[in-house]
Amino acid sequence: MKLLDKQRWNTIVRTNAGTAAIAALLAGIAAHLFGIVTILNNYDSIIAQPASYGTGVTSGRWFLNILGDIVGKCGGNYSLATVNGLLLIVFLAISAGFLVSAIRIQNRLSAILVGMLFVVFPAATSIMFFRYTAVYYGIAILLSVLAAWILERTKYGVLLSALFTALSLGIYQAYVPLTIGIFVLILIRQTLQESVPVKDVVKNGIRQCVALILGLALYFICLKITLWIYKTSLSDYQGVGEMGQLSLTDIPGLVWRAFSTFCTFPLKDYCELANTKFLKLLYGLLAVLTAVQLGYLLIQKTVKPVNKLMTVLLCMIFPVAVNFIVIMCPNSWIYTLMVYGFALVPCVPVVMGECLPDVPAAKYGRRIASAALLILVFAYANGANVNYTALYYANRQTENYLNAMVVQVRMTEGFDTEKEWAFIGSIDDPLMYNSWQEEDVYGGNNAAVDLINKYSRNWWIRYSFGYSIPQASEGKTQQLAQMQEVKAMPCWPDEGSIKVIGDTVVIKFQNTTDAS
Repeated sequence: MKLLDKQRWNTIVRTNAGTAAIAALLAGIAAHLFGIVTILNNYDSIIAQPASYGTGVTSGRWFLNILGDIVGKCGGNYSLATVNGLLLIVFLAISAGFLVSAIRIQNRLSAILVGMLFVVFPAATSIMFFRYTAVYYGIAILLSVLAAWILERTKYGVLLSALFTALSLGIYQAYVPLTIGIFVLILIRQTLQESVPVKDVVKNGIRQCVALILGLALYFICLKITLWIYKTSLSDYQGVGEMGQLSLTDIPGLVWRAFSTFCTFPLKDYCELANTKFLKLLYGLLAVLTAVQLGYLLIQKTVKPVNKLMTVLLCMIFPVAVNFIVIMCPNSWIYTLMVYGFALVPCVPVVMGECLPDVPAAKYGRRIASAALLILVFAYANGANVNYTALYYANRQTENYLNAMVVQVRMTEGFDTEKEWAFIGSIDDPLMYNSWQEEDVYGGNNAAVDLINKYSRNWWIRYSFGYSIPQASEGKTQQLAQMQEVKAMPCWPDEGSIKVIGDTVVIKFQNTTDAS
């Protein structure tokens, strides 16, 4: 018997979930084509050459460590633009289908638009910048969505939901807000359905909490075991070492922080999710539409008072749910890659719109929601290509700039290949210019000066034009920076900014007094 015969395939395709997945796949390829066919590097991906899966168990990503090691032994974790990019889009498209199924979107057009938005969302573009681990992050997103779907669609899905949550956390911790946000959307829909008793909604909410708690517990147990197996400990990077150590007194403040940053994210351009005036207005329109829908539902006599109260409470919980990363990582820098839960925000008016009575006003509301989602899809697809173009020019400028510097070093009097290189300060070249660096990008570093000054500078030199340099230690570099001879040198690219001093080639970018 065929695993998927023609009849079964046609059945899947005809469902809203199947349609959403196909639409997401096509939209993803169209939006991210530049990033798929072009080798683009940021500060991390240039280091991950030719193969890597990123940091594993030391960053709390124990399952990433296991998967990465298995794949490495079987074929290699190569940092490939096309293969990794396409696989990411496939996983995101499948996730979009399960999302539509989990929140039970009934309208075919809404399902298509939600699916498309999910795969062009800024957080998806940000993942593409880290192509060496993009496939694994795609798997993590799929697992996070499946954790919600399996609980909603099966009677005994608590254990499987907990397992999927733990595995998703074990790849990348930032995607669990996606699970929590879907849970809340499911409950909002149920409270607005007359056919669902309140007690069943409460029971479902308890099942969700149990699944999340079990998932978190399983994650930490597995983390402890893998740390012991690998004989290592959690790093201090981004506050990873403090995971799960929150004080009860900290929680109210963090909850408020998560709520307030959500409510103001379009105004303050939180994580570049609304980095244009047009997007700010669009999210404002969605907020007004959601408020009107909620107000209309609350005045309906057919909706029980307890359902109205629960709907309001759930709408207040939703911002904290999708922005739960703030509570999880209170001391971390939150950037675009970490806020995939916000992709659920435009789903709120869609879900509410489907619960409204079929009156003319409700029909207009649903049309407005569909139009807003369509515009968001095009805006974010365009934003993705702005990001890729900006990073493309940043890459070219970085390579050309460093290449010119290496050539100049090799022409310096007294140079030989045995000498160490010492870079003094950071590049502060007034002639450097890139018109694309004015564009807000999703954490990819769109300015050559940023890429040159990052910790990855030597890797750019190594992998861009195949020149491995012996770099002086940090202590030696600091000592050189304090020498009067070095202080008297001009800064790069002025003549005399490169000089051989003893057994070291000194490249002076900046006066140490300026750097401080």
